[in-house]
Amino acid sequence: MRVAIVGCGGIGGVVAASISSKEIEAYVVEASEEIAMKINSTGISLSGKKGKINSSVRAVASFEEVGKCFDIIILTVKNNVIHQVFNNAKNFLCDEGFILTLENGIEVLELSKNNPLVKVAAGAVGYNSVMVEHGRYLVTSQGGITIGSLNKCTEKDLDEIKKLLEPLIKIKITDNIIGALWGKLLIVCGVTGLGGVSGLLVGQLLKKSVARELFYKIVTEGALVARALGVNIEGFAGSVNPIKFSELEDGLPAWVKNLLLRIVGLKYRRLKSNIHHSLERGEKTEVEYLNGAVVKKGKEVSVPTPVNSL
Repeated sequence: MRVAIVGCGGIGGVVAASISSKEIEAYVVEASEEIAMKINSTGISLSGKKGKINSSVRAVASFEEVGKCFDIIILTVKNNVIHQVFNNAKNFLCDEGFILTLENGIEVLELSKNNPLVKVAAGAVGYNSVMVEHGRYLVTSQGGITIGSLNKCTEKDLDEIKKLLEPLIKIKITDNIIGALWGKLLIVCGVTGLGGVSGLLVGQLLKKSVARELFYKIVTEGALVARALGVNIEGFAGSVNPIKFSELEDGLPAWVKNLLLRIVGLKYRRLKSNIHHSLERGEKTEVEYLNGAVVKKGKEVSVPTPVNSL
């Protein structure tokens, strides 16, 4: 079996470390020459919630450098480049090969729809990891990944992913991956969007009652949009279903929601949102693919999304 992991940021680094321990032909496809050189010279090092792990994997700049087809290509890149990366990656799949996307948004739904002949699976990631320096990662939460098929992937394909990533990353297989992707999207919109705008750590953010109230409204708007689209939102990787944080009939009582968010804030008190990190590095953020996706889909089904539009 030949596997490629495209992108070696926080999510991809943990995936690469997991796969490199298996007896397969694995590659990291990394556009950054500096990161690729570091991985090839010193390998990948994990610390934090998943323990201390050192592994080696070959990093290349492109699929062409390998010169072979791949059975599985795992995309861990940001939403603002995933269309370009996906459309390139599909050309390097073996006949029965497939793509697995691990992203925060729902761009993969459009990609799978536009590429009906390509086998596509998607995953909603429940762990957090930060690249401390090239090739070195700090895992800040012990979550897994919920995966499912979007196009033509079989039960066997999904089981292959499970075998590849476990035991380091716990895998749950769902028949409702669209619901899980929406579940992840709403949590990310509530925490990452607000964290990026405010510049606060998650712990600082969720201490503030105004932030928690905005979180509930962001989730409620997204839940109404998903409902209008016929999506049944579900929790992902062992997380609470975000519907429970909404102001809809399935939402929890206010005091319970406040308590849960305060606990989340305490658990992730030193965590920075991805948008916060991007702003610090002077990079383009993913907000248009997160809160912006909720706004875009809301317009399609005539559901107002004023808070996500802010």
